Amino acid sequence: MSTLDTRQRHKTLQELQNVSFDLAIIGGGITGAGILREASLRGLSAALLEAEDFSSGTSSKSTKLIHGGIRYLAMGHFHVVREASLERKRVNALAPHLAEPQWLMLPAGNLLESFKYRAGVTVYEQLGQVEPWDLHFNLSSDSLAQREPLLDTMRYSRACVYREYLTDDARLVMANIRAGTRAGGVAFNRACVSGVIKDDGKLRALHVRCEVSGEEIVVKCKGAINAAGPWVESVCDLDGLRSEKLLVLSKGIHIVIPHKLLPLKQMVLMVGPDNRPVFAIPRGEVVYIGTTDSRYEQPADLWPQVKRSELEYLFLPIRDYFGVRLKLEDCVSTWAGLRPLISQRGKSTKEISRKDEIWISKSGLITIAGGKLTGYRKMAEETVDTAVRYLQLSSESESEDIPLPGGNFVGDVEAQVSRLQQEYPMSEGAALRLFRLYGSEAWDVMALNPEPVSAGVSIVAGELIWAVQEEGASTLEDVIYRRTRAAFYRPLEVAEIIEPASIVVAGILNWSESQRIAEVESVRSRFRTDSEIS
Repeated sequence: MSTLDTRQRHKTLQELQNVSFDLAIIGGGITGAGILREASLRGLSAALLEAEDFSSGTSSKSTKLIHGGIRYLAMGHFHVVREASLERKRVNALAPHLAEPQWLMLPAGNLLESFKYRAGVTVYEQLGQVEPWDLHFNLSSDSLAQREPLLDTMRYSRACVYREYLTDDARLVMANIRAGTRAGGVAFNRACVSGVIKDDGKLRALHVRCEVSGEEIVVKCKGAINAAGPWVESVCDLDGLRSEKLLVLSKGIHIVIPHKLLPLKQMVLMVGPDNRPVFAIPRGEVVYIGTTDSRYEQPADLWPQVKRSELEYLFLPIRDYFGVRLKLEDCVSTWAGLRPLISQRGKSTKEISRKDEIWISKSGLITIAGGKLTGYRKMAEETVDTAVRYLQLSSESESEDIPLPGGNFVGDVEAQVSRLQQEYPMSEGAALRLFRLYGSEAWDVMALNPEPVSAGVSIVAGELIWAVQEEGASTLEDVIYRRTRAAFYRPLEVAEIIEPASIVVAGILNWSESQRIAEVESVRSRFRTDSEIS
């Protein structure tokens, strides 16, 4: 039985209460998930506690790229770029299905701009030690028009095409959490840390409330790591001391449109009205476009409001580069997330470095703040190193690079997709979607139940069972938004799958009919908010 089996929540709650852990990790985004994996692989006993659902905050709402951040070269942040560029390879080795090499086109309006981009990409590739077969190439005139027919080649007559890695942020979080639990760790979502317990001034336990059952427990630990992302300062407040360096929250939004409205052949990096990079990324039946970067002055929120002006900002580069004039009604969905940046006096959010920092309070609360999705594994290593030294824990000096769940396959993604199609007749697009989400575990998912949730949709019933029994999903929103990713990548199917999916999940979790209806209405309301912008 999986330790992430939602049907076993009470048993897991008892384990949390009865075991004294080396480390308690607060926050179930990519940073906390990486730390759980790293600590567990080193032989430490670790428990991860997430107040909402795993990856429900920033870590399900990024641009979904494992990339080095080429724009930071212009800011002189060479160390950040080099580290992130090298990390791409390691994440690709751990989970090839979740860090898939894709070509990214960078159009240029003139020869000077083209030279500038080529020079930047060359430095970028050198810092990241890119292999010869993965180096960039340049396009102009007819070859550019053939490569991306929709591009306005009269305005953008040249392009540099280079490699970046496409991921699924929420699935990457889940893979790391499952790797951590396989190695002996415990992960529990909908577990709110409401207070700390100190002994002689040192943090030794956490007050935790289960948001599903209402039970309150105490989790004993030798030390705690605050990896709460945008909520880092709230956790510091529980410790009685506000963090010495304040965070700045930056909001980024993405819009989702049908692929037929913008039939791109590859990812494209554009420049927005304020010279900020804007990505257009095709994924199955949709293209998503983002992101914005604006200071968020309100308290951290799981669902920041998307404003009409932000959508219109993203419409502009689409019009300028492709001549496509998008309208509000073209957006079938949106998502918005908050970046937790470390404040730097006098700098706007787009100028602030994405470098991470580790702080230790007087009670011993270890806080990791800032950073980027791409660098999560390195951040985890540094944080666990700090915890081992400060708390004098006995552990292995480093973890093994064991593939993440689903990443242990031989050959390329295309070959695996073809094999999946042969064993379970389906379209290439449906097989690719499954393999991107689950990797080699796609066969385990299909073995549970290969039937579509509803006629003509790509989501299969086995995914719902897998989400509950193997990935800790406890609500319909968990399943639709963060496990199957239907709300982001298959928005045109959401209306068709909500009702039948709720029936399957209700059967597994023994929901009453009133609870099932409430879950359905909650997801419908959430999806309406994401797709109807006033």
